[in-house]
Amino acid sequence: MNCQAIIAGVGGQGVLFAAKVFTEVARHRKVPVLGSQTFGMAQRGGSVMTHLKLGEFCSPLVCEGDADLLLALDGVEAHRSLHYLRARGNGRGALCVANVADSQSFPDRRVAGLLTEMGVVVHTCNADAAALQMNNALAANLVLLGFGASREDFPFSFEEVREATAALSATARRSTNLAALDRGRLL
Repeated sequence: MNCQAIIAGVGGQGVLFAAKVFTEVARHRKVPVLGSQTFGMAQRGGSVMTHLKLGEFCSPLVCEGDADLLLALDGVEAHRSLHYLRARGNGRGALCVANVADSQSFPDRRVAGLLTEMGVVVHTCNADAAALQMNNALAANLVLLGFGASREDFPFSFEEVREATAALSATARRSTNLAALDRGRLL
């Protein structure tokens, strides 16, 4: 398995936990992982991005136009990170899974045609609203992961993501985190 992924969001949304879930799935599959985070103004709600390469790679950063997957915890950050997605080669293009308040707002009409031309597959959901319905706004990252992992074109199965989340979650948070994944699966 070779997969280059970008996980993008803002400080406090759980970008780093999502990256740990991906890393745990890869570890379980015995797939090498390289990664790097950029924090920027994370403590003030600024951009946070994780680059992950799963498989046989030599450097941790994903180059523009090479990402197979963009998992965006925020619609604005999704738009900021689109340039990382690869265009269709001999098959379909990259996959973008984004948390947006309104599916009509992403992708912006100014880039929607380009993404279609590139063959990028876009899946959106309002993970923030689903997490709020659970009275757990901090679980939006896991709702989005559950949503993404339930799509057939996601690089990991829902079961793999669920097992990794269970393994990484503190005992006190485990049932809440798994409930968030399950909620995302239903979106």
